[in-house]
Amino acid sequence: MTDFNLCMNCMSEIEGDEVCPSCGCRPDAPQAAGALPCRTILQNRYLVGMAKKHNGQGFTYIGYDTVLNIKTEIHEFFPRTLCERLPDQAGVHVIAGSEDVFGEYKTSFLTHARELAHLRELSAIEQIYDIFEENGAAYTVSEWEDSITLRYFVERSGGNLNWNAARQLFMPVLSALSAMHAHGVNHLGISPDTLVILKDGKMKLTDFCIDAVRRMDTDLPPDMVPGCAALEQYVMDYVPDEATDVYGFAACLFFALTGALPQDALRRKTDSRLLIPTSILRSLPPHVVTGLANALQVLPSKRTARFERLREELSAAPTVTAKMDEVSSLGEEEPEKPGRKKEAPSFVWALASCAVALAVFVGIGLLWLFPRTAAGPVESSMAVPSSAADGSAVGGIMMQEASGEAVLSADRVEVPDLAGKKISDLTSSDDASEKDYEILVSDKEFSDTVPEGEVIRQTPDPGTMMEKGGKIVVVVSKGASERTLPDIANLSLADASSAVTAAGFIPVKADAYSGTVPVGSVIGYRDRKVGERLGYGTKVVLLLSKGPDPNASSAAP
Repeated sequence: MTDFNLCMNCMSEIEGDEVCPSCGCRPDAPQAAGALPCRTILQNRYLVGMAKKHNGQGFTYIGYDTVLNIKTEIHEFFPRTLCERLPDQAGVHVIAGSEDVFGEYKTSFLTHARELAHLRELSAIEQIYDIFEENGAAYTVSEWEDSITLRYFVERSGGNLNWNAARQLFMPVLSALSAMHAHGVNHLGISPDTLVILKDGKMKLTDFCIDAVRRMDTDLPPDMVPGCAALEQYVMDYVPDEATDVYGFAACLFFALTGALPQDALRRKTDSRLLIPTSILRSLPPHVVTGLANALQVLPSKRTARFERLREELSAAPTVTAKMDEVSSLGEEEPEKPGRKKEAPSFVWALASCAVALAVFVGIGLLWLFPRTAAGPVESSMAVPSSAADGSAVGGIMMQEASGEAVLSADRVEVPDLAGKKISDLTSSDDASEKDYEILVSDKEFSDTVPEGEVIRQTPDPGTMMEKGGKIVVVVSKGASERTLPDIANLSLADASSAVTAAGFIPVKADAYSGTVPVGSVIGYRDRKVGERLGYGTKVVLLLSKGPDPNASSAAP
């Protein structure tokens, strides 16, 4: 077979200048600007076809291995911000002043490709079988596999997948990612477009790039999908790691289960909620909801750090699940009859598992019977703003139903109603560390209805949602603006002062003689009467007995 009877868009056989019967592409279809000319031969072996994608790293072509007679996928390191190519030429010309940066990134491309090539036993990730340099650029070659993206698969599957179907697809990829990171290899671009479904019903991770293309702080245009890229990929000088790929993987699982990606990480920095239709949320096992919430924490320090940990959270033990089901249904089941078995036979579970797998494969097969139009010209990647500040997130899960949707958040709690509660109790040191919030007193106000020391109002309002560990600002009552003078006669100075202070007045001591009140006890008020109404904070004079007036007694007849 020669290159002259192959369609450059799909590498199917054609005759002469006819339109390709497989994909409808014409032989004179133009190549993407800046890409290698169609029918270029690399290493005297690989026939280059149409460019299918491009990003900050370079081009991805469909190709053909003339030795093995198989379709190939060819990745070319060609960062168009650093180099250029003359029309109909294969050679790369590095832009003046960019030589060092180009060389560094090309070395990274080759190193990353060699590390990935060593992981060929991982069938759930893209397999590289050749790496070389030519024309001043660098190339990798993989076997071409006809596939559809996870995004398209979910759309054609009714908008979302159930957990059993998603688990069949995602868990093998999770295992591969765990092994991949054990060898120090990142992806950093996991998305519904880089996860693809093959004809055999399995899912594979594709489109590996150097780390510099999956960050905002480099010399290459970023290739990041909003909703899948983690917050740290927008932050200057932060080195992404396994937790970054955990976020991207979890975002794709969230997409498969709900039909929508999480909001962009920059928006989630200030509002970390994840919206899930209530009907879908109720169909998900609790351990899956917990696993997603932990893996989609905004801050990497709060997020599930390892894929093995995520696997544990997504794989609840059947015995535990069974116990939970039993507890939730107490009082609803009829009493167990003697001799009746609790568990179904093992072959029933085997049949159920086969049925789930069969449903997935049938669905994929139907999609392949009605495929999309074959890929045409190269697609551009989407860029995202490049500024980000530090955010905050803490643990915990919250679900709230509203307008047919549930809110799942890894770091939000419902605001409690503090009105009428004593501020002294709310801020006591004994249980402050156990609360999901911090209380700040912004002001104190007079109130004729709320007793002194109790909360009048608060911000945010009760029943709304807030970040766990956030602050609730309260206004505390100072009591009524006018107070009643208490009876203090015959009390000690200390007790009388306490009573007056508690009533909202300021006590001032003055000595006075009394023939009836013992020395050291309070006679009463100067110029005031018990029960009199005075403004809060009024100074009142307490008369302290010095005993009988000696002059008065000597003057008596």
